[in-house]
Amino acid sequence: MRTSPNTILLIADISGYTRFMKQHAIAISHAKQIIVRLLTVLMKTAQPPLKVVELEGDAVFFYAPSNGSALEVVAQKVKNQLLEFFAAFRKELHAIDSLRTCACDACTHIHDLQLKQVVHAGVVEVDRIGRFEKLFGLDVILVHRMLKNSVQANEYVMMSEPAYTRVGDFFGLTPQRSKEIFEGVGEVETLVFYPHAFFHHYQAPAGEVPKVSPLEKWKWRWEISYKALLDWLALRKIGGEFDGLPR
Repeated sequence: MRTSPNTILLIADISGYTRFMKQHAIAISHAKQIIVRLLTVLMKTAQPPLKVVELEGDAVFFYAPSNGSALEVVAQKVKNQLLEFFAAFRKELHAIDSLRTCACDACTHIHDLQLKQVVHAGVVEVDRIGRFEKLFGLDVILVHRMLKNSVQANEYVMMSEPAYTRVGDFFGLTPQRSKEIFEGVGEVETLVFYPHAFFHHYQAPAGEVPKVSPLEKWKWRWEISYKALLDWLALRKIGGEFDGLPR
């Protein structure tokens, strides 16, 4: 086990996941495939120094160790990716909607899904279990607790005070400051940013999302139908391997 005293922790969480899965129980396989596709695009969007720690249902847990660099430098590189995650997520929603040929509840309500991101800076213990790295420590607990907060919105970036100190200005946005009480941790100073100033009512610019051909629609329809059949036959688990996971 090694200690990483200067680390940025980030969780990108799909808001509305539980409601989406419950409301669309009849189309549960399609709902799972949509979530898998969205999680995949988040992992593919991530760039160093961010590393995928693990998938957590509806979220991707990342961390960015300083590895000898100033944590402020690492934090800036992470900050620049936060808006990219929002853009990639919305672009993928748009692409899935463009491919839609199915009228099930899941496929027609994908825009109920949004993205929230929580960011913290602290000390972690890193251990290797098989081929995976596992993070331990109070700061790992804290960044997970930050997902359960009092913010009345489904799309935002929440930073702890230690993270904001390293990040500094967040694209000129004014933060909403508050104090949250997290179970097992206590009171924590937080800052919340709402990126709708950049992405409100996102519409893919002309040419950003290629025009969808009937063949592409057919392929997506075949893929979700085939996987739904395998799910029904209990021969398959949704998930699989992702390129972003440690090997």
